[in-house]
Amino acid sequence: MKKIKVMDCICHGQMVDHYRIKDRILDAIEEDVCTEVSGAVYPVDDKVSKLDWSKGDDKSRPWVKIFTPNFESTILSYIRQLKYGRLTVNRMWYQQYVKGDTHGWHTHSDNYTGVYYLEFPKGSSRTEILSPLNFKQHRVNSQEGDLIIFPAHWIHRGPPNDSQRKTIISFNFNIDHWQGAK
Repeated sequence: MKKIKVMDCICHGQMVDHYRIKDRILDAIEEDVCTEVSGAVYPVDDKVSKLDWSKGDDKSRPWVKIFTPNFESTILSYIRQLKYGRLTVNRMWYQQYVKGDTHGWHTHSDNYTGVYYLEFPKGSSRTEILSPLNFKQHRVNSQEGDLIIFPAHWIHRGPPNDSQRKTIISFNFNIDHWQGAK
């Protein structure tokens, strides 16, 4: 197999009105009775203290209703700048990491995936991403309130967390056409 170099990107920006919605989303996640165990679905080095990955397609969850309007505004801005067309979000879920929790190397389904750093105290581990071209590791200099997107087939992980609790929201989505073609 020959690899042909193609330029690609990781998109990085701030969630619209992060500080206005942060506490409301965290309160809704706190109230979520979750018995899900990380690592049960995929055989990766996993220990995430609280997550709702198995409910990822349920848009009626209370935290999703708070999150969605701001997320859509933010992600649609990204999509317009990239000149992509219609967006379809297929799954979204939260993950809460305490000190020592980790999420091993993996990929996602769909065209794109992303991370919203909802609760991100100093010393929190940042998502690490590997380019499939050369397996060069990228670590986006993210901070609380940031949102990143990248191709879903790029290998990535949540390295061991060295801080107090951190909370992220992940999502998978598809884009069905490019508006730049004339």
